[in-house]
Formats: sequence, C-alpha cells, structure tokens
Amino acid sequence: MTELLSKDHTILERPFMEFRPFGVDERGEKILDCSGVVVHNNVEYLEEYIKRTQGVEAAARAIQQLCKLLNERIRDRAYRVTPEFLKNEWHSYSYEFVCYLREFCNLLSDDPRFHYKMSAERIVSPMIQVLGRPFSLRQIFGMYPHFAQKFAKGVWEFEVGEVTDHSAILRQRFTEHALRQLGPYLKGCARNVCDQVKGGMCSVPEKVHGLPRASVLDRLCLANGDGWCEWEFTWAEQPRTGLFGLVRKWMATPRSRNGGQG
Repeated sequence: MTELLSKDHTILERPFMEFRPFGVDERGEKILDCSGVVVHNNVEYLEEYIKRTQGVEAAARAIQQLCKLLNERIRDRAYRVTPEFLKNEWHSYSYEFVCYLREFCNLLSDDPRFHYKMSAERIVSPMIQVLGRPFSLRQIFGMYPHFAQKFAKGVWEFEVGEVTDHSAILRQRFTEHALRQLGPYLKGCARNVCDQVKGGMCSVPEKVHGLPRASVLDRLCLANGDGWCEWEFTWAEQPRTGLFGLVRKWMATPRSRNGGQG
C-alpha cells in the first residue's frame, strides 16, 4: 500500500505526469475523468481574479504561464495545451492533470482560498440556477451525487446522509481509479477538492433561491487521514413558494362555508 504524504505535500512534487492528460489512455479508451467545464471554470476564474487584482496584461501573462507550467510537466510533446484549448468546455481530462492544474492555480493566484472562491462563483452556472429553481434546497442537496457525476466520472464515490428542510450531510471519497493517479499525494489533492465542494454547495441557496449562503461544518476529511470527506451544510429554512406553497397557504387559511369567501 502506498504511504500517504501529509496534505502539505502537493502533487507538484512529482516532476512529470505519469498518466496521459487527455485524449485516449493506453487501452485506447477515451479519458473522461473530469469534464472540460472543471478546467474551464478554473482557468476563466484565474484570469478574472488576476485581472481584478493586477490588471489585464498580468491576467493574460498568468494564463500563458499556466500553460507553460502544465506543458513542462507533460513528457509527450503531443499533449501540449494552450489558453484556447483549456477554455474549451468540450474537452475531458485525466484526474491527475486536473490536480496539477488546481495546484498551479493556487500558485499563480497566491490565494489559499482560490478554490473555495472559484467554486462559489462558478460551479452553480446560470443554467443550473434556472434548472434548480423548481426544486427545494432539500431536494437539490439530496441530488448532489447526480450533479457531481456530470463533472467527474469514475473518480469519486458519493453518499448522502440525513437531509432535512434546513440541513444536509454529504460525503465522498476517491475511487481506486483516482487513487492510482494520485499515489502518495491523495491528501494534498483532497484539500483542494474539499474547498471546491464547500464553496460550490454553500453558494447554492444564494445562487438558486436568493437566500443567504449555507454554512458548513467539516465532520471528516480525506486530507486529515479520514476515510471520507464528510460535510454538514446548514441553511435558512426555505420559504414555501410556487404552486405547492400557494396550495398549502390556501389550505391553512380559515374559510367560511359560502364557497370560501371571507
């Protein structure tokens, strides 16, 4: 069994990527570990972040530097990336590649909360906001595994614990497929993912229903050596709106016997 390093050891300590970053793997099967949306979100947010803090030219240089840093870690020159390539949501990547990209985003932003902030702003896209509005927060948090699998295939196992009208317990852990790619750097990679999940899910009440952001309590964490990442999210109880809310309100309203007219 691989001896795991602490979460302070990042995958950047590995000089080169050991797995093909995108395209097809050694068996000729398409690499689908992570959706291009994940990479696009990281790259676009990094560009916006640097633009706000350092200016337009610095932002352009940062994205070029990101590509340079990634290309230096890929042995085969056939797998070179450009800003345009990374911003194309239709690509898909190995989990190892995405872990390298996340660490380089940390370095270039010089912000330890980069992934939390990025996820809070980017994960709940305008389309997801529209699709999510007919559902209660209880339903949305209960469907977390369904949504998460759209962005990462075969690299995470998900579980949903108790879900109420104002709280939910979610947990996830790496699959064997992901563990083979991470090796001793599991804890360091888990740290970034943990921040992304918390940032994204805490933003759901605000982005979808215009409520205050959820709060989160860490119950377990892979980065600390636990078997799972497990979080308890808590939010303000959602007001009853829409057709069902109106029906419930109507049924609870006292009515006279003459057809309900007061």
